[in-house]
Amino acid sequence: MIDKAQADMAKTLWEQSKAAAQQAHEAWWTVLKSQKALLDSMRGVGMPFEVAADQFEKLMQFHAEQHKAALDYMEKMSADYGRAVAKPKK
Repeated sequence: MIDKAQADMAKTLWEQSKAAAQQAHEAWWTVLKSQKALLDSMRGVGMPFEVAADQFEKLMQFHAEQHKAALDYMEKMSADYGRAVAKPKK
């Protein structure tokens, strides 16, 4: 049976994971808006497509790293919870 402390810990970890997922989504939205602004401004000054595409690739790489960090954090919190629940009760 799950006791109150375990349920509270699960809720806290779930809330932290939800916040991390929300941050990843917001970062993706920011990348998309930045990409549009970047491409619009570069095309406006006559830059070649290759330069604009390279800049977009850098933005995408940054987002991928942020997303991976959020997922890694969620995995860590899940493992921490598993360890805490597995500890023998005193």
